[in-house]
Amino acid sequence: MADVTERTTIDRVLQPTRALLAISILLPAVLVALASWQGYRDALRDAAVRVERNGHILHEHAVKVFETHKLVIDEINTRLEGLDFNKPADALSLHNLLKRLQDEFDQVATITIADAQGRMIGSGRTFPPDPSVTFTDRDWFQALKARNYTTPFISRSYTGRQSGQSVFNVALRIKGPDPKVFYGAIAVSVDRKYFEDFYRNVEPGFEEYVVLFRSDGAILAQQPAQSAAILSASTISNRLAAASNGYAAVNLNIGGEDQIAGFRKVGDYPVIAGFAISKKSALRFWRRNLVIYAGLGLLAALCLLAVSWMAIRQAAREREATERWREAANRLTAEAAMRENAETQLRQAQKMEAVGRLTGGIAHDFNNLLTVVLGSLELLGRRLSSADEKHRTYINNAMEAAKRAAALTSRLLAFSRQQPLAPAVVDANKLVSGMSDLLTRTLGEQIGVEVVLAGGLWPAHADPNQLESAILNLAVNARDAMPNGGKLTIETANSHLDDAYAARHHDVKVGQYVLVCVSDTGIGMTPDVVANAFEPFFTTKPVGKGTGLGLSQVYGFAKQSGGHAAIYSEPDEGTTIKLYMPRYRGVAATQAEGVAPEVAPERAKENATGQLVLVVEDDAGVREFTAAALRESGYQVVHAADAEQALSLLPEHEDIALLFTDIVLTGSMNGRKLADKVKILRPDLPVLFTTGYTRNAIIHHGRLDEGIAFIGKPFTVRALSAKVAEVLSARP
Repeated sequence: MADVTERTTIDRVLQPTRALLAISILLPAVLVALASWQGYRDALRDAAVRVERNGHILHEHAVKVFETHKLVIDEINTRLEGLDFNKPADALSLHNLLKRLQDEFDQVATITIADAQGRMIGSGRTFPPDPSVTFTDRDWFQALKARNYTTPFISRSYTGRQSGQSVFNVALRIKGPDPKVFYGAIAVSVDRKYFEDFYRNVEPGFEEYVVLFRSDGAILAQQPAQSAAILSASTISNRLAAASNGYAAVNLNIGGEDQIAGFRKVGDYPVIAGFAISKKSALRFWRRNLVIYAGLGLLAALCLLAVSWMAIRQAAREREATERWREAANRLTAEAAMRENAETQLRQAQKMEAVGRLTGGIAHDFNNLLTVVLGSLELLGRRLSSADEKHRTYINNAMEAAKRAAALTSRLLAFSRQQPLAPAVVDANKLVSGMSDLLTRTLGEQIGVEVVLAGGLWPAHADPNQLESAILNLAVNARDAMPNGGKLTIETANSHLDDAYAARHHDVKVGQYVLVCVSDTGIGMTPDVVANAFEPFFTTKPVGKGTGLGLSQVYGFAKQSGGHAAIYSEPDEGTTIKLYMPRYRGVAATQAEGVAPEVAPERAKENATGQLVLVVEDDAGVREFTAAALRESGYQVVHAADAEQALSLLPEHEDIALLFTDIVLTGSMNGRKLADKVKILRPDLPVLFTTGYTRNAIIHHGRLDEGIAFIGKPFTVRALSAKVAEVLSARP
């Protein structure tokens, strides 16, 4: 209680001193701020006045130049009356006139006369004129031939054929007895350097930009040279049309610097003159004055601070103690936040491990059961006659349910990042384009599908089948979010996730990625739904409408591929899900574009030709179905229940064409070790592996080992036949 009273007394005593301290800081700061603000406004106002004044000067200069060129053209037109170009004396007289006019004006680079066919019939540079030189490709000739302009036509800039200089032309038709007839054209080339020399140092002491351009945006002259248009020509034309005084003030950004600019239309010509001063140079003097203002303000503040410093010194120790306590509290808060974040990550890792153990524990046996169920139903369906349609319906329903059970197990493996992936070099543009028809059929007529493909897209490194499945999964989710119809957009792009992004997402690696973005115009998600959307079994759909594993499967696939997945959504604003696949940096001869075409059962059966397959499977039901499926496809079969029995069969059957083995076998030897033993005895014998789940026999870091042929359980007769045919066809 005494401590509280003492602190209250100190605070009461120090109140006037604190007020003086506040005044000593605020008063000079306010005065400096007011003076600076007024100086800032004056500097910008002065710059705007300079821009308008110089813009007027440039406008008048351009008008005089163009009017001079018009007078030159008019004089030439007058002298052309009665001249015969075929007479040497008239041709020489015309040349001398053109040369005199050309030499008389610095801005004139070349004066050229072309006949109605575009051939050169007069030149101020060469005599006699070369009739092989034509101007039919020049925009001024094409425009004048198409239309009789009352004011000279201003061409685009180009390199002159005669002068070799960067020029643009001021051109008019040759006057003749019939104004509707095109007799040819007179073109006066304007040397761009003349304008650009004039534009240098229009306003000394400022960083300036001067430009002369046509109404369609074609630049005629500029100083200094720029690589791109500074503003849309249509935008400037609209500003000028709306301006009452023929002057448009515009703020620009050129080369990363803000500019104060103004534009005027040059007389009756379709040409605009512009002048700009960089905001940085316009504020140069203001910044210098700002330093002076700040120095004076600082001096005043120091004087006032010196008065209050002695009184405040006594309270410094108490304040320092308070600060130390606050810093300690902040450290504790930060440590608590770090600990909470670590605990969150640990819980996520434990959740992943739990799902992985649960999935791995049941996947092998469950997939064996599904293999027998699916295969037996398929074989039974093949043996039904056409009169058994009712029974066929029951079989199809049972197969559909079994496939859904298999998909559920596959999604659990995908989320726990334990599905076997076969990464390849993927052209995401081709993969997405190839899915357009499938998506249109799947989503229905109420949903429009738009595909936006990036140019120069990097190749991605991912499993193309799983990437297709992920995109289709997202598209189906988007359809469910648009019950009244809408629009689905799939975009591709090159993307780079930087350190700042990785700091916000602890499981993201900095680097370059290929982005596939799926967006919808649906109902969107609330923030709490977005936070849990990738969690397994989390769903907002009614009971029986979803398993909650669709987005989990996509997330697991992205992470297992070394990539990333992110959701952006707001209620009633739609949802965007971004898949980042690692960029492939090697050189590949071919690139995967999607799912490889499946070999037709009839084709596979034709290719079997009675070849002998050794089947090794410890589950009797799966072994029996596999043998029946292979025989159904035209192969001969011998089978074994374990690796030791399989090795004993090899010497007895030298004509074995393929070893088909489960990876998880009873006994001391698994399928991979069996394959290694067989390779020693029969180096040329191809091996096809299968399993419902395995961690590390042929799959490491979630990816199939190099050169491994694999088919996952459960598989159908059709899929097995196609895979066996594929492996055998690749045999040397």
